[in-house]
Amino acid sequence: MSTLTANQIHTPAFDIAIIGAGLAGSLCAHLLAQSGHSVCIIDKSRGSGGRASSKRLEDDTSCDLGTPFILAQHSDVITLLQQLTKEQVAAPWKQLNQGDAQAFVGTPKMSAITRHWIQQAHFIASTRIHHLDQVTQNGDKQASWLLRDDKYQPVVIARKVIIAAPAPQTASILATHEQLAVLLLRANQASASYQSQWAMWLETEPCDLNALIEPKDSLIKRMIKDNYKPMRHSEKIDRWVIQTTAEWSKQHLDSDKEWITQTLLKAFAEITEHRVLKHGAPHRWFLSRFSEHKGNKPFAWSPENNIGLVGDWLCQGDAEGALLSALSLIHHITDAE
Repeated sequence: MSTLTANQIHTPAFDIAIIGAGLAGSLCAHLLAQSGHSVCIIDKSRGSGGRASSKRLEDDTSCDLGTPFILAQHSDVITLLQQLTKEQVAAPWKQLNQGDAQAFVGTPKMSAITRHWIQQAHFIASTRIHHLDQVTQNGDKQASWLLRDDKYQPVVIARKVIIAAPAPQTASILATHEQLAVLLLRANQASASYQSQWAMWLETEPCDLNALIEPKDSLIKRMIKDNYKPMRHSEKIDRWVIQTTAEWSKQHLDSDKEWITQTLLKAFAEITEHRVLKHGAPHRWFLSRFSEHKGNKPFAWSPENNIGLVGDWLCQGDAEGALLSALSLIHHITDAE
């Protein structure tokens, strides 16, 4: 533990710093800010959303290359998404409901959800947190955390830290401080189960195919009509997002992008028998999805260090799991205060 140096004293300070502005991190920021904490949320990308971010296209429209919708069956998550629907930030996609599970999308795009949730927090974009240092300030007995970027420059100081990043990225941050070995072990264990995925958008003439197609015996895992989502309908074209299977993606993770493009277009044409009018470049989600975690808690919290972990990799391995993880940790923190 060290004392702040003269050039670090002017580093902005917050009650809580959150690393990662995806679904889990953004919901944490929203709930903590509502309860009166000063919150900073930091992300390596230019905007919020993480794997639920949206791709801006040339004609000022967008599509969701990552998480296409949230399938919710837990009552707390359904309530949360119903509230977003009232605020016109989300909408139910009833055609995709499965039994007791209800489907929701962000409006006008998935990233609208995270953008809405971080409004009351201080957002720092395009910054990769790389290192954690424990520091004391103003003779305070309680230590704080100094978060440094990948150039070892101080970014913020916070009493508590929540890491809301995929397991491998979480592990690399935790590994920078010797007192975080227990949390690091959990992140390292989960890192072995991640799956990658290729995704690409394309456009066809309007057709009567279903809004969600999950082909069998294909390299394509699912095809989603993005313009069929609530509040996005277009009669001029059908804009599809196609996502590959984990097995095929693993085999072709480092393949040439042009070859990936032509292979995906051919597979799509064979399944749909429709001609592609326009398409984008394929996007590789290196840390796309994690296997469901079977631990006792859907989050991790170290009370002696004031550091917590949230994310889909700690709970269910899907978008709903990310939200459940965030809800559970924030309830744990606020109940302990």
